[in-house]
Amino acid sequence: MKKIIYCLVLLFISINGCDNSVEPTPSKTSGETTINTTIQNSKITGFSFSQGANITYPNSENIIPDIITLVQISANGNILGVFFDSGVSLKPSFNLISQTNNTDSALIYFNNLNEVPDSNYVELAIPVKANQIWAIKTVDNKFGKILILETKAYADSSNPSSPTDYGEARFKWVYQPNGSNKF
Repeated sequence: MKKIIYCLVLLFISINGCDNSVEPTPSKTSGETTINTTIQNSKITGFSFSQGANITYPNSENIIPDIITLVQISANGNILGVFFDSGVSLKPSFNLISQTNNTDSALIYFNNLNEVPDSNYVELAIPVKANQIWAIKTVDNKFGKILILETKAYADSSNPSSPTDYGEARFKWVYQPNGSNKF
């Protein structure tokens, strides 16, 4: 009888101790990511500040990326590097805030950047290079900031019958979801 009462007490405690409440998960507002030019199944991958993640586009939720990576090519066909475009063509989305000579200076500047401009944005971030800090106006007119950590661009000859240009950018990011340009 003692075992039954003991088991019932343990069961009661374990049931009451479970928290089955469902609370919304807070949106991610900072992090680090890498995006590239790879196209799979006719879809691109870009970065969405509102999702706090890389997303493929087109997608069933019709979420448009804020940043996509493209390869910059010279008039004679040489690969120059990478650049960014918005998921909304011809939308002024990029503002180069600073470019430093080393990672430490860029990181200090990025971490201390508490406000980005609300005007003077251009359609393309070109060129995109390590140690640059960019302000971003998102597809829904909110603000983010990014620190470029690394870029790569080259001709990918892994499929000799169909070589393709490949570009990649790795960056730290911070997002302001309330629409303010202050972080």
